[in-house]
Order: sequence, then C-alpha cells, then structure tokens
Amino acid sequence: MEWLAFTAPVLGLIVGMGAGWSTRAGIDRREESAALNALIMDLHLKRSLAAIEPRVVDGSDGEARLRGTVLDARDRIMETLTYMRGGSANTGVLLRMAAACTLYLRRASREPERYQFALMELRGTLDEGVRLLSDGRRRVRGLPPGERSTAKPGRPPSRRPVRRR
Repeated sequence: MEWLAFTAPVLGLIVGMGAGWSTRAGIDRREESAALNALIMDLHLKRSLAAIEPRVVDGSDGEARLRGTVLDARDRIMETLTYMRGGSANTGVLLRMAAACTLYLRRASREPERYQFALMELRGTLDEGVRLLSDGRRRVRGLPPGERSTAKPGRPPSRRPVRRR
C-alpha cells in the first residue's frame, strides 16, 4: 500500500501536466489561426493586388505607387511569422510569400515598365500561399488577395439611423 501513496500523486502530476500542455497548445493554435486570418484579410483588402491583364507601361509611376503596398504586405507577413508555433508547416508558406514580395520589389525596380508582370507573379504566389494556409482548416478562411469589392453585391446600404448612447 505504500506504493499507492507514491503513485497517486505522481499520476496526478502527470495528468495535470498533460492537461496544461494541451490547454497551452490549444491557445497557441487559436493565436496562430487569428494571426493568419488577420493577414489573409489584410491581403484581401489590398485592391492593388487584384488580378489584372498585365501589359508594358512606359512612363508610369504605377511601380512607385505599388511599392508601399508590397512593402506593407511583406511587413505583415513577417509580423505574422512571430505568431507561428514552433515547427508549424505555415512558417514555410509565409517565408515563400515574403520572399515573393522581395522578388517583386527587385524585379519592378529593375524594369519599372514591366512591373505589372512581376505583380501578377507576386499575386499568384500570394494566392497560392493563402490557399495553403487555409487548406482544410476550419478556423482560417481563404480569401483571394486584392479581390475585396467596395460594396457587397445584392445588399443596398443601410438606411437605419445610428443610435448613440
């Protein structure tokens, strides 16, 4: 019976540690999912990342205007990396997305007249990354980059007065 006095507390300790670890893992997964959703929504709202038919543009400042958007997207991707759990498969996807942003910036600065072609390559990589990040996951919703419309189709704007307290 002495062994029972020893094993009961040890078993309780093991069960308690397992429950704590499981709880922490669940919290980490939720934080990762929330960070991925925020990133995907941010990319979705960037209208300049919308799909276009690329063409050569001479004498345009489009590349310079788009540079800030791509820099911001890369910063958001790198910030999202801080929320990834150790060993997360999403880390590699986010690193590829950030590298695609850097590659766009290099290509567009070398050939500003062909920036739209580099932009569509970037958009393709970001779109594929979003699909991989949301693939089979209930908590991460896939939304294509730049596809957010200014108004929801089929819904007129609300005419209900705003009640202030």
